[in-house]
Amino acid sequence: MEHIRRLLIVDDSIELLEAVRAALEPKGFEVGRASNAFTGVRVAAAHPPDAIVMDLDMPGMDGIEAMLHLRRIEETRHVPVIAFTGQALDSFTLPASRPFTRVVSKSSGLEALEREIEEVLAST
Repeated sequence: MEHIRRLLIVDDSIELLEAVRAALEPKGFEVGRASNAFTGVRVAAAHPPDAIVMDLDMPGMDGIEAMLHLRRIEETRHVPVIAFTGQALDSFTLPASRPFTRVVSKSSGLEALEREIEEVLAST
């Protein structure tokens, strides 16, 4: 039996959450969605996915803070997390702990995100 690849998408844009779900579910992904980082951390801890796609710029808790929480939780410590950001990548710097597995610009589109997800999942 084939393993269903489970993703969690965390972004405050409902439109983006739906677009990612619509693009990836037909390709065999089970896509969970969270519209803020607090919910994303709770959902990931309760039901660890195979990978997480995390927006960085969200109100309340941002994606970097959420990532640091995920790394302190045993169930999510080793789950790969892809930062999917609207920030310009040439000005983007990761925290010294480098918690993100990959960083993808939203301007690159959903196809680029899908390629990164596939590469990350193939290497785990």
